Amino acid sequence: CPFNGWGINYYCWHGQDVGVVCGDSDSVQLDVPIRLVGGTTPNIGRVEVQFYGLWGTVCGNYWDIHDATVVCRQLGYNGTVIPLTNAVFGQGTGPIWMDYVGCNGSESSLDRCPFHGWGINDCGHYQDAGVVCQDSVQLDIPLRLVGGSTYNSGRVEVQFYGVWGTVCDDYWDIKDAIVVCRQLGYNGTAIPL
Repeated sequence: CPFNGWGINYYCWHGQDVGVVCGDSDSVQLDVPIRLVGGTTPNIGRVEVQFYGLWGTVCGNYWDIHDATVVCRQLGYNGTVIPLTNAVFGQGTGPIWMDYVGCNGSESSLDRCPFHGWGINDCGHYQDAGVVCQDSVQLDIPLRLVGGSTYNSGRVEVQFYGVWGTVCDDYWDIKDAIVVCRQLGYNGTAIPL
């Protein structure tokens, strides 16, 4: 969508941040947020996923190049990847959300790959999965909904070169809300806030 440019926010303040409520669709999965933690640069680290507001790790059982490719693509990298296991970037804390991930490499997000189910694992954090993403070219600008009362509503945030920021409400309307909801995987209604 056209906009004034990154960081150009004529007379905007966080009281004008936009939000959205997206209509739910049973046939579409939500791309859960992911991040890399513990690396020395933004393109390497332990893979963590956020499920219902709680960050957790991914087990390294059968973690391979296909799984790492999906993670790096979801984060906006499109070069070569290196999958790593055994907590190379340190052991995570909290839940181990995913185990026996079996991507074929074409999925748009890690949660669309087959795995044993949220929180079902036979792992310890000493097996946490990690990746090295070799390229920093953004394919799609990642976005997320934050602070909503449900998983499909909240303040809209976008990630630009690894930094999350908000969107100003100047000229924000239903068309913008529909684009956000579609990018998040919803194909139903959208309510701009």
